[in-house]
Amino acid sequence: MVPRVIAGTIAVPALVLIADIIGIFGGFLVGTYKLGFNPAGYLGQTADYLHAIDVESGLIKAAVFGFIIALMGCYHGYHSQGGAQGVGAATTYSVVSASILILLFDSALTSVLF
Repeated sequence: MVPRVIAGTIAVPALVLIADIIGIFGGFLVGTYKLGFNPAGYLGQTADYLHAIDVESGLIKAAVFGFIIALMGCYHGYHSQGGAQGVGAATTYSVVSASILILLFDSALTSVLF
């Protein structure tokens, strides 16, 4: 169970970092090719308005959310009973409990980090 929780805690921030990079690159492509922005101006404005705390807080939140998702999946999966029907119920319980915990932790982390 512990390796899966650790893997979830590491994988989600890695995915968030990749998604952030792709999002900035996609904005660059749309801004420069479709909207006619100056490429150097786009990169300069992005560098000016992108603060380290934004990236750090996003990665911290992603790590906490990955931990919650992996922990709830492992917990409910480990305690599932009743064959395929029990696995389906455990999946539903893990999604619901992880979603509620993510909402609570998102609110708490936002107040702490900002």
